[in-house]
Amino acid sequence: MVIIATLIALFLIFFMLKRNVGPTVLAILAGLSVYEMFGVQLAKFATEQISGLPLDLIKNLVYVVFILAFPLLLYVRSSRSGLFGLFRIVESAVIAVLLTALLASTISYFCSFDPLAKDVLSFINNIKGPVLVASIAVAYFDVIMYRS
Repeated sequence: MVIIATLIALFLIFFMLKRNVGPTVLAILAGLSVYEMFGVQLAKFATEQISGLPLDLIKNLVYVVFILAFPLLLYVRSSRSGLFGLFRIVESAVIAVLLTALLASTISYFCSFDPLAKDVLSFINNIKGPVLVASIAVAYFDVIMYRS
């Protein structure tokens, strides 16, 4: 249920605000790359500075900041998008599935999954590759066609 709620919440955020998602998706991918390169070192440094917090918690928080917080801040601050209709729905769904797939391990750290959430998560993991390619295509299309 947690995965479905996350998926619906992310879809509604991206669908209702009607902003340019191109820079946001590119920021998500950049945040993922930065986390892969420096995330663990940053979490270890933060754990040394703030004693008493487990390393896994700090790793998950750093991951959420790079993958979700900075890109959503960029999304809220971006200009309104020119996309409409069916393409807006597809774009929002693709980005919501991408973020849900990327954040699933972090969500599982904080919440336990019921059987329905596990089934949805396995389906999302099966289509993660095509969703990643589709989100990159949507991002580039959005940046090229509707840059401000």
